[in-house]
Amino acid sequence: MAKPIKKQVKNGVAFTGKGWSYVLRVPDSNTGKTKPQWVGGFDSEKSAKLARDKARVLLATSNYVIPVKVTIGAYLTTWINDIHASQLKPTTLHSYKRVIDAYLVPGLGLIKLQDLRPSHIQIFYADLLTTPNKAGKPLSPKTVEYTGAVLRKALNYAVNTDGLLSSNPVLKVPTPKGKGAIPTPWSLTELMTFLETAKSHRLFFYFRLSAFTGARRGEILALRWSDFDGTSIYVNKSRTKAGNEVVEQNSTKGGTNGQRRVPLDPETVELFKAHKRRQLDEATKLIRVGAWNNTGYVFVREDGLPVDLHTPTHVFQKLARRAGLRPIRLHDLRHLHATELLRLGEPLHVVAQRLGHRDAMVTATVYAHVTDQQAETASGRFANAYNS
Repeated sequence: MAKPIKKQVKNGVAFTGKGWSYVLRVPDSNTGKTKPQWVGGFDSEKSAKLARDKARVLLATSNYVIPVKVTIGAYLTTWINDIHASQLKPTTLHSYKRVIDAYLVPGLGLIKLQDLRPSHIQIFYADLLTTPNKAGKPLSPKTVEYTGAVLRKALNYAVNTDGLLSSNPVLKVPTPKGKGAIPTPWSLTELMTFLETAKSHRLFFYFRLSAFTGARRGEILALRWSDFDGTSIYVNKSRTKAGNEVVEQNSTKGGTNGQRRVPLDPETVELFKAHKRRQLDEATKLIRVGAWNNTGYVFVREDGLPVDLHTPTHVFQKLARRAGLRPIRLHDLRHLHATELLRLGEPLHVVAQRLGHRDAMVTATVYAHVTDQQAETASGRFANAYNS
């Protein structure tokens, strides 16, 4: 935009021939000297004056941000690809990109970054919660909450690092909260029934270890024999998918330097050793014909390659049906482990460390229903202890 002719300028406002503009003298961040900053695009002298006055207040309170024309879509693309990608795990990066490409860019991408208002975000959330997507259903509150979290993080960077915004409009809008479902794992009796049915399957020990350690699916699939010391396992990696690619990433959850030690009971230790003997028997037979792949994983296919990520889930469901049990998720074996430990009075911080939660408050939130049940009988237990 060409600078207005001097004789047209009045009190910092000018008509340029195409519209109205205002000018401020803005300090240079490097030299401290002021220089003129023109801002245009106003359809009337009044609107230009109002914007000028607001800008002067922001400048006086050190909240003024030099206007830029970048859109939300362009900013998010640059932020995720050029700035933030190196700071995220592959799975997190993939989920951020999916949210940006599928929801944020289509919904807010054409709005200029500095024109984004809380009302835009409020309408955006409402649309996601009510408008059918490609699958014919609106997004769940949990997905909308995650989408808002990604937008909030990106705009925090625009405020605190890039200096493109004076404040984050996402913080002014309540994010839809998804109702977390209370886990409904099997009872110990149902678990015994399942494990008895699974005993003859080559993944039996996978399910046994899952139920008796509470480790996540990807963490167990990433276990190597070097992670077993004879009494404990050391969880430091996780096998998972980032898009269509299987990745193995360092686990930083619930341990020191990305590693947590999970002690095993004597029976599980013996089953661990028996599982190794079976794997060695398989390997011995296939090595002779050159068909064994020595990958070092605890759980492998017949040829020694890692078990496919989805195989445990499919086998688990199949065996549960065969055992005549009500359907639950494979992940609910983890919930069963935690629930029973808490019911037996294991300290919250011990359960949190075993599960790999960074903060015991996460454990307390997920398993609040268990602590609520314990609270109902707490007074009786105290009285019994006093009178005994």
